[in-house]
Amino acid sequence: MISKWFLKSSSLVAILWLVALQCFAHEMRPAFAQLVETEEGISATLRQPLVRGFRPDLALDLGGCRLGAEIISQRQEGTLIQSWQEYCDQALSQSTLAIRNLYPGVSEVLVSITHLDGSVQRFVVRPDNPVVNLGEADSPLLPAYLELGIEHLLAGLDHVLFVIALMVLITDRWRLVATITAFTIAHSITLALSTFELLQISQSAVEALIALSLLFMAVEMLSKTSSLTANYPWLISFGFGLIHGLGFAGVLREVGLPDDAALWALLLFNIGLEIGQLMVVAACLFLGFLIRYWRRKITVAPDVSLSNLLPAYFIGPISVWWLLQRLPILS
Repeated sequence: MISKWFLKSSSLVAILWLVALQCFAHEMRPAFAQLVETEEGISATLRQPLVRGFRPDLALDLGGCRLGAEIISQRQEGTLIQSWQEYCDQALSQSTLAIRNLYPGVSEVLVSITHLDGSVQRFVVRPDNPVVNLGEADSPLLPAYLELGIEHLLAGLDHVLFVIALMVLITDRWRLVATITAFTIAHSITLALSTFELLQISQSAVEALIALSLLFMAVEMLSKTSSLTANYPWLISFGFGLIHGLGFAGVLREVGLPDDAALWALLLFNIGLEIGQLMVVAACLFLGFLIRYWRRKITVAPDVSLSNLLPAYFIGPISVWWLLQRLPILS
């Protein structure tokens, strides 16, 4: 019975490993374009993600406008920021905006336009429709930050694995609810502080610490005695939640926030993270129900069960691999 279970478990680990590699290959990122109409012309800023293997040559083409000054480019961690001036023969509301050279690393372009009369227009340009008539654009921008939060949580395998590890280590339902809440509060705090540049830490160092948090959880799952996470769940989840919040903030720094709606965009992004997190929790609870219905827990040694070993043997090696990739000295 044990050998058959081990065979099935090994197959499951292999499948999960392949899924992990696929998920980690490329996380799609949106670009962010901000246009401000003035008496002198158009002040344009474009932020596009730097994705390994792709050349960041995204371009904006405003109908009836011409480049008025040389494009100024600067690179920040994970982002290429370009700014320039354009002169137009007509008002922006009468122009078209075309997004050129969309590459696979860009999921969409978030656009914020401040018109000469002070009105603000926000919308999303997607690869399937890269040309927009600015007088008719009606795709709201702010909900895109909600979608971005959900997508970032689900595509961020390291964050998903941390939530799963919490669920493995904490079996009491109400303690688990409190622990997830502590994780949420903590990452919301550092997300806001980092997004508004009140707290700045190297993103590569943050990513390394996130990998280290996963390694810690894997060791906890292999412990034959009562783990620190089981004894102090709120403290552990809050502490690591502060680190994960800095990781969440990285994507917002890459994308940027609309100047006149930064708080709303941040709030929607955070709500999106929570929706994604709840989706992970719900999926794990459903899977756990199916496993319990299929077969009772099998112990392979005193106080150690395969239900702990499988996640630990999956999370442990991948966290070490990520840690080696992300350590600033090694990278």
